[in-house]
Amino acid sequence: MPTLSEQLSDLAERVGDIEARIEAFKNEQKEMRERKVAAIRAEVKASQDRLTSAILEKRGEISSAWAQFNQSMEAKADAVRSKIVAKKEAIDLKRAQDRADHLEFNAAHAVGFALVAIEDAELAVAEAIDARLHADELAKSTDV
Repeated sequence: MPTLSEQLSDLAERVGDIEARIEAFKNEQKEMRERKVAAIRAEVKASQDRLTSAILEKRGEISSAWAQFNQSMEAKADAVRSKIVAKKEAIDLKRAQDRADHLEFNAAHAVGFALVAIEDAELAVAEAIDARLHADELAKSTDV
């Protein structure tokens, strides 16, 4: 399992790349964008499945809040996917604009949610470091 430092480094790298990937995505042909959306959807599903598996393996160690978080994200993702499928065939300008507005709104909320998750991760790391330092101090004081 990667260390907290490695996980944070990976997270920072991924977050830093998002803006550049989005700009490049805007300039691609529709077919390529559709393929990328499908690939990203598959990656997200695989990540969600891995997270779900990890949660199930360590059920006793993880609070129910995280399980609810995962279920909530799954439900939101399913709802967004359903709306995308339902509106995919829309070709007139108004429907396309409405769809874009709706998906931009969802994206803004997802980014906001990600920011909250990043802050929560930072808190968890800080608490873990604090707990480790405290445990190390106690170990040193009992060795003396």
